[in-house]
Amino acid sequence: MAGQKIKLNDLTRNLAMSTTPTTMGKVPSSCADLKSLGYQKSGIFSFMGNKQVESVYCDFTKPNDDAAFETWIGIVDTKTKRVYFHAQRNSKFDALNIIPFEKLRTNVGEAMELTGIFTAPVPGTYFFAYSGVSFATSQARVDLETKVAPDGDWFRVGEAYATDGNYETYSLQSTLRLSKGDQIRLKLSEGKLHEDAAYHFTNFVGLLLDEDL
Repeated sequence: MAGQKIKLNDLTRNLAMSTTPTTMGKVPSSCADLKSLGYQKSGIFSFMGNKQVESVYCDFTKPNDDAAFETWIGIVDTKTKRVYFHAQRNSKFDALNIIPFEKLRTNVGEAMELTGIFTAPVPGTYFFAYSGVSFATSQARVDLETKVAPDGDWFRVGEAYATDGNYETYSLQSTLRLSKGDQIRLKLSEGKLHEDAAYHFTNFVGLLLDEDL
């Protein structure tokens, strides 16, 4: 009877150990981490990689040092905040200054202002595109500028240019790595912007492609 009681106590203790929640004190970052926590069923898991969440396949039938133990699948598109905007003008603009906007068709994330300033709410990779039409009698130069937070100077990333005559269409695009608080703006450095509220020639769009987590 005593021996049976000891075996029963051992079974109870082992069962408790196998079912009690455990933690590593950090977010698991590998199949080895999951295995140390008691995972035994192979499958696809998500881990925190270098600034992004990664998807991997863990084969727990293999030893840790086997090349097939952990198979990388790809990047998981994880964002803590959705960010994209589409800004437009309704009237012509000829001041050699920051280009403001009069309409925000979309502004998810509330990062774009009608003043013309976009402020990155999270660090990551962003895409921006601008298009416009010059006046029939005036060429136009529009600079895409950025400022590093918190006290950096504005500097030009690229320029859209249209020669004078016949309402020429022009555009620019850029993909940029931004830190939280970095800013983007468009500045008219020469000429005039043609606009018609019925057609909306002036368009500025941006979106967050990948967030640094």
